[in-house]
Amino acid sequence: MPSKKIAASSPTFPNAGPLRRRNSSAIRMVLSSLLLTVLTTACAQSHDLPAQHPSDTASSSTSHANKLLMETTQNNTTRVIPHMSAEEASHRILDLIGKLKTPDDISFKNLEAAFGLKVYRDEKNANEYGTGAKITDTWFFNVTVILGVKEGERSRLLFSFDDQTHSSASMTEICQVDFDAYAKRLTELGFESKPGYGEHGRQIYWRFSRDKVNFLMYIRGENSEKATHKCVSSIDLSI
Repeated sequence: MPSKKIAASSPTFPNAGPLRRRNSSAIRMVLSSLLLTVLTTACAQSHDLPAQHPSDTASSSTSHANKLLMETTQNNTTRVIPHMSAEEASHRILDLIGKLKTPDDISFKNLEAAFGLKVYRDEKNANEYGTGAKITDTWFFNVTVILGVKEGERSRLLFSFDDQTHSSASMTEICQVDFDAYAKRLTELGFESKPGYGEHGRQIYWRFSRDKVNFLMYIRGENSEKATHKCVSSIDLSI
């Protein structure tokens, strides 16, 4: 996709370096033991693939939203995990991004309406909340909002497809809406973009910008056989 220059007046987006990785790891708290107990017998085993963006470790960890997704039915005996296809999750996050103008647009209520799922607030931080759902035995998606509370502090929205096997599984199951489809829709929504590179000049993300909305979209090859087919791995948005 041809890149477009982002206006110099666009707000500065946090670097995609160590600070971002530490923040992502912190918000994706290690509270997954209950969920992983349920998934252990169901998770498919996959061949290792090279990681293609620097936050793979964080994005493949189970977020606090996953822990809270373990709802009980009325008789409190059967645990239920919501399901959603990767295609639907992709369309929903793109629709939400298209509507963003102010931090109020990622409010608790708006996030719940955008995904049609119950949203959970962090028990220790009322300004952090999120939701997610199971796609397959291997893949979940998660979305987390961290509200800016200090003057001038921007709010963040983190969206990711998470490999529960922690084995860089093939992304075929979640790449029905691939990077090209995301980029086409975002261009239609008025976003400008340019590529971002990691070590050794390897492209690992795209930077998108429109007015006060900025985000990094991390990409991965579908699998070792289709390494050039780019799939969306995660989005780190600031508003």
